[in-house]
Amino acid sequence: MSEKNRLIPILEKGKVIALITFYIGNGNVSKYVRDNMWSVLEDEPKTGDTCYIDHLLAPGKHHHKYTWRVWRKLRMYIAREFPRVNLIRWNRIKGDKSNVHIRSLRRHSI
Repeated sequence: MSEKNRLIPILEKGKVIALITFYIGNGNVSKYVRDNMWSVLEDEPKTGDTCYIDHLLAPGKHHHKYTWRVWRKLRMYIAREFPRVNLIRWNRIKGDKSNVHIRSLRRHSI
């Protein structure tokens, strides 16, 4: 993912507080669902309008206090590097249930 620039380290005071991997696509959600969750797929960085968050890794037991900072830095990076992207989409698993979250990138000022 790092070779494809699809890995974002989020830093706070010189420490890594999160690592995010993602894909840029055109609404074909099933393309990014795969058997091997660590496999790397081809995406559509030049034409894609949706950022699919693949993994968000936040080490430490106090990662929840960084949530808004991580989210803001992610939005800023995606808006700067992929100007065609309008949506950020991710699945949040809680217990045995998966919830899909979709947020507009343009709704908030950056």
